[in-house]
This record gives sequence, structure tokens and C-alpha cells, in this order.
Amino acid sequence: MGGRKASTSSRGSQSRRSEAVSKGLLLVAGLGLLLTLALRIVPDSGRRAWDFETYWYATKAVRQGLNPYDTNSLVRLAQRPVGMPFLYSPATLPLLMPLTLLPIERAALIWFTAKALLLVPLILLWRRHFLPGASIVIVAAVAAFGFNAACVWDLKTGNVAILEEAILWAGFAAFVLGRRRVFAGCMVAAALFKLFPIAFLALLLVPSRKSGPQWKLAGIALTAFALLAFGPTLAGLPWARGFLHNVPAERPWGLVNPSALGLIDTLLGDHTTPLTSPPFKALGLWTAYIAALAGLSIPTLRRLWRRQNPREWVLASAILYALLVPRMMVYSYLLVLVPVLGLMAPIASRVGGLPIVAGLVTAQAILKPILKLSYQGIWSQNLSFLILLGSWLIYVFAGGSHAPAREEQHMPAIRL
Repeated sequence: MGGRKASTSSRGSQSRRSEAVSKGLLLVAGLGLLLTLALRIVPDSGRRAWDFETYWYATKAVRQGLNPYDTNSLVRLAQRPVGMPFLYSPATLPLLMPLTLLPIERAALIWFTAKALLLVPLILLWRRHFLPGASIVIVAAVAAFGFNAACVWDLKTGNVAILEEAILWAGFAAFVLGRRRVFAGCMVAAALFKLFPIAFLALLLVPSRKSGPQWKLAGIALTAFALLAFGPTLAGLPWARGFLHNVPAERPWGLVNPSALGLIDTLLGDHTTPLTSPPFKALGLWTAYIAALAGLSIPTLRRLWRRQNPREWVLASAILYALLVPRMMVYSYLLVLVPVLGLMAPIASRVGGLPIVAGLVTAQAILKPILKLSYQGIWSQNLSFLILLGSWLIYVFAGGSHAPAREEQHMPAIRL
């Protein structure tokens, strides 16, 4: 009798594994088709993998004893102009080192393929921990086309955004599950590239039903980040000295940086004057925007504090972060795909829920080639930022009675 039960259990387990593998293969195939379509129809300015080329030549410079933060060193290695300087912390260079063992063309192809494949576990993680009950087809479509096809911009420019998001969302999932040490480690690792994500360590100060604020862990993680990101520079290593002085004078604006500061720079017609230099117009307007957004958001943050829902904290903090950082490049909008779906779908449940919100998030990329829209105007270039800001304001004023903890009731039970 026991043998028959064990045999039945074994067959059931094998069947579940087989079903999981089949669904995984379907997701890979479906995502491949969606990405191929997005790469073909979505227009962008990424004509070549400028970002990856900078990473490759910067890492090559270190291997040859040159300064990776000196653009002249990169130009000398490339024997041609290089699109941009290397901006990431010295700690990221060993992570990129293996890529320089291959010719740049082959390394770029591997980088592209690895990031495209990394989207598969990222989508599965999103659905399991943050969009329960959501159609995986919808989540995959949003991953490919969401926010002006942020994914396409990342793949074409060769940026680290998908890798960064994979680390961040692995940490966010750990936070939801109460594994705060894992969360802290992931935040430190993700922030080594663009620094600003270290702000998510503030979530360690938020109490949950299982634990209180963890000041000590936050302090240890912040110290570890500072040592890793700035230690080589402060230690005076010659090749690391350029890190803190390598930020370009010009701030990106327009379609490539749809953000509050980018919009302000565009309206003022000036993105070269430093924020801390007279006449301080951009700084003043940006400060006023931050103050207004913070003031409007305080009641929502109080509501989140009372709910003690770690999942809702993750979704809300990701959007608020994206609205406040000075440099929210187009590919960085991968961060807010799931938060917008997760917070807005319950609010929009009466008019279609998740599919309607997904349509809003993907409309810019899908309709642009169909309707031959140019998006050359000030407001249309910043449409991703405006959609995100509008979503947050709707959540602030209408989200009080729509907690994502209950969103399984509102999301369609469509499955792959």
C-alpha cells in the first residue's frame, strides 16, 4: 500500500515538474517572439551598444594598467571615439572582467543574449511574488513593451539595467518573504552600478508583522556599500581616482531621460548649467517638485505604515524612488513596470483591471510605429514620466481602499 502511494506521489511530482518545464519553455518562446517584435518595430536612438562598449574598454583598460575613468584611455584602446565615459564604481569592474576575455563583438552578443534570457526568471519572480494570479502573457508583454519599450532600449544600448533589476527584484522578493539580510545584500550589490538604489535600504526601517525596524542591519549594509563603492577611490588607487570626478557636465534630457529634472531642463532649454550654479532655476523648480510630491505622499506613507504590508511597501517605494531620482533613464523604467501594474490594477478593477493598466503602460511603444508618432514635443518625450506620475497620484488619492494584499480578487485569473 505504501509502495503504491509512493509511486503515485512520484508520478505526481514528475508530472508537476514536466508541466513547469513546459510552461517555462512556452514562456521562453513567447518572450522571444515579443522581444523580436519589439526590437523590430520600436524606434529608438540606440544604433549600437554604446554602453557595453564603454564597459568592455574600461575593463580592458584596467587589465592593461590604464585608468578606466580616463576617456582618452578608452579612445586609445578603441582607436576611435567612445560614446561615453565609464561612470560606475571601481567595484563593478571585476564583475565585468570576464567579458574582456572575448573579442568585443562576441562579448556583446553574449551580453545581449544573457540579459534577454535573464528576463525569464525575472518575469516568473514578478508574477509569483508581486502579481499573483496575473496572466503571464500580459506580464511578458509589459516586460517587452512597457514604458516606451524600456527593455528594448536596454538591450540595444547594452546597459546593465536588466541585470540591475534582476538583483533588485530578487532583493525585493526576499524583503516580502521576511529575509531582510538577503534583501540588504541585494540592495548593496545592485547599487554598486548606479549608486542611487542604495536608498531602498530605508525599507529596513519599516516594521512588518514579523519584525521591527532593523537599524543595525541598515547601518552595516550602508557601511559595506560605502567601502565597496568608494573604498578604492578613497584609498588612492591610481586607476580609481577618476570615479568621483567623471560625471558628465551635461544632464541627459528628452526621450532618453523622461524624469522630473529632465522635463524641467527641457522647459528651461538648458541642461548644461550645474544645479549648484547661478541662477539656480533648475534646482529651485526641482526642489519645489520634490517638496510638493513629498507633501502629497505623506498620507499614503502613513497608510502604508499602518498596513505593514511589505509587498505594498516595495511597489510604492519603487515608484516614489523613480519619481524623485534626478536621472531616470528610459531603460531604468524597467523598475516600475510591476509596481504600476500591482498598485493600479486593483484601482482599475471596475474598468478592466490588469489588462487596462497593461494597455496604458505599453501603448506608447505599440502605437508609436503604428500611428507613426514622432514624440518630438516636450510633453510627449516625457510621456513615461507623466504616466508614472499620474499613476502615483491616482494611487495616492484613490488607493486607500485597494490594498494589493487583496488584489487576487481583482486580477483576472487568466493563465498561460
